[in-house]
Formats: sequence, structure tokens, C-alpha cells
Amino acid sequence: MPVGWIDFSKSERNKVLSVLDLLSESGTLDELGTAPVRDGFADLFFPGTSTIQTRAKYFLIVPYILKDLEREKESNPNRLQSMLNEKEKECALRLLEKEPDTSGIIGSRSLSQGGWVKRTPASIYWSGLRSYGIFTGGCLSLPEYLRAVCALKSQKANLRKLGNRNDNTADDDRETDDSDAGGLFHRQFWSVPTYIPEWMNHLTLRLTEEEGAYLKHQIIMTHPDSMLAYILKNNMDYVPAVERFRDLGNLMREFPEEIQQNYALAYAFSEFLFVLRIQYNLILSNGENRRANSEWENVQDHLREYAEIDLESIIRKLFLQRNPGLCYFLRQARDCMKTENVDDLKDLIRKREKDLKQSRAKTQHPGEFNPDEWYGGEYLDYRFNNVKTIIRDIFESGGKHV
Repeated sequence: MPVGWIDFSKSERNKVLSVLDLLSESGTLDELGTAPVRDGFADLFFPGTSTIQTRAKYFLIVPYILKDLEREKESNPNRLQSMLNEKEKECALRLLEKEPDTSGIIGSRSLSQGGWVKRTPASIYWSGLRSYGIFTGGCLSLPEYLRAVCALKSQKANLRKLGNRNDNTADDDRETDDSDAGGLFHRQFWSVPTYIPEWMNHLTLRLTEEEGAYLKHQIIMTHPDSMLAYILKNNMDYVPAVERFRDLGNLMREFPEEIQQNYALAYAFSEFLFVLRIQYNLILSNGENRRANSEWENVQDHLREYAEIDLESIIRKLFLQRNPGLCYFLRQARDCMKTENVDDLKDLIRKREKDLKQSRAKTQHPGEFNPDEWYGGEYLDYRFNNVKTIIRDIFESGGKHV
């Protein structure tokens, strides 16, 4: 059964796409509804990031474009949105022309096919721009920001008209009023000291030294206790060479105790969840998935160890009490592992997916899927693979070869 929605507007579509992004890690659907744990830890370690961000430079390109648009006379939100889309598309075309072999250009594949992306850089990076204090307009969404910009432009235009009609107002006073209104307008939304009006002439996906230093400062200032901030603050330029999140354990002694504790919980949850994913694949294949059988041989004698996971600490830390269904599922799965009751664990997995997806639940149709294909995801990465690129971009802007 295909999933769809009525596409009322671009903003509504983006809200739906944002939800779908939360359900996936590297394109894998969240079959058992455990995304709140994954995303909760990812936000603790790497705030302001997402799995669809590509390069650090977009944290600057997007504000540069929007500051340009603030200077335009256009005061209709829909037309301003269209101008934003065209400007982002122009950036992608310029980057492809100047740096055709550079990875991470958003829209490169769509443009090669004559189209353009549904999720533009502005929508992809908006949450991060707010999180890092680069956007200073509070909790406004991108559409709300565009409407606010247009409202301010209209207000400013009306003030000018009123001033022009007022014969008793001196020219100097009018200029002062315009200057004050303009100053308020430009101070309200952005903190981007690296912006220059000619930025497009020097467009590249590489951060300048000044841009890298600024972005590094904003991340450290806004999220000082995060793993990301600690890596940047302490110039741990060897972190991007670490292949997987699981391998960060070799460096944990270099981090503060709280980060070590959070990492231990996240690591344990990834191991715990992978047991469920193994059984998920065995259910789908009626026990025929060769990889799942091999993985099960590796873990079946350690179920009691996986059951020692401190779920209550995870639930408290990530505020999962707001999701009682997930908490119940995780606790029951832990109890099944503790008693090594594999049949009950399988029943629990089937029920969980059915509760979430009804007739679309794959576990309700065992044997209908390719037994050589793996479903439901691997060990959790917590966005680390994406974040490595952001970290590398920032360090390389300062002359390091990462």
C-alpha cells in the first residue's frame, strides 16, 4: 500500500518530508519505531546536524542567500520563496561548473536529470542555523521567517510613504528614520559577520579560514557540552579518520565523564537494537536469511549481557516517558533477552510493527521478501558519518589536512 499525502503547500510538504527524514538513517526505515532513541542521542552528541546535510559551507551559503533576499524589494512571501529556490539552484549550478568533482553539492543529481530538489539547502539546514545561533530570529520556521521579512519590508515601505507625505519632516530626520528601520531589520535575523555582498563571486564549498573559525565558535558557544563542541574546541582533527561511531570507544578516555557515560548508553542501545534487527530479518525470511543466521550465532549466547542495558537511564535522559508505547516495547524486549525467551521476543517484534504499521507491517507477510536482503538497519551511527564531513570541513578551513 503506497503512502501519500495531499500536497497543499510547499511548507506542508516540507513538514512531512522532515518527519520522513526522522524515520530514516542512510535510507533505512525505522521499522520498530525506535527513532526517538537514535535521534535523541544524535542530538546530544551532534546537535544542529541531520543525516541529509552534506557540507559545512551550507551553514553560511544559506544565510548569505537570505541576506541578499532581505535587500531585495520583493515583499510577497510566495514570490520571495521562489526567488530563494532560484538562488539556491543558481548556487548549485555555479558549484557544479567550478567544482564538478566536489562531493556534497546539493541538487547535483537532480540537475543532471533536468530537475531540482524537493528539499533545498535552506530547508535542510534551517534547524541547524537556529540551533547554532546563526539565525537569531528565535523559533521561526523558514516560511514564518520569509513572511516576517516581507511584513517588515511592507512596514518599512509604508513608513517611507508616510514620511514623504509629511512636509514638516526634515530630510535629515527621514534619513535617520530609514536608517533606524533598516538597522533593526538587519539585526533581527542573522549573525553572520563573514557576509559580503559579493560572496557569490567567490562561491566554493570550501570554508574560508574566517568562516570556519566563525562556525566553530558558534557550535562551541551554543552547545558547549556536546561531543561535537568538545572535538572542535580541543582540535581533535583525527576524529574524522574514525570509521564508525562504534569505534569512537577507543577515544572515549579523552572526553569528559558525561560524554563517556552518554556514549556508553548509546553504544549499549545500538548493540541491544541490533539483536532485535537480527530477529526481524529471521522473521521476514522464515529463518532463511543467511546473514541473519550468522549474526544470531554471534549474539545468542550473550542475550543476558545485552539485557543488562540501563534502559531507565536512557528513558530519563532522552525524555522517552512521552512515548509510553516505545518504553513498553523496549522493556519487554529486555525482559525477553534476560530470560532468553526467543519465541516471545519474536512475538513482541511482530506486535510492535503491526501496532505501528497495521497491514503494511512486513512481519505480517513472512516469506514474501528476498531472504538475501537485509531489512531494518545496521548498528546505529547516530549521524557520525555525516558529522565527520562537517568536522573535516571546519578543521581544513584552518589549514589542517584531515
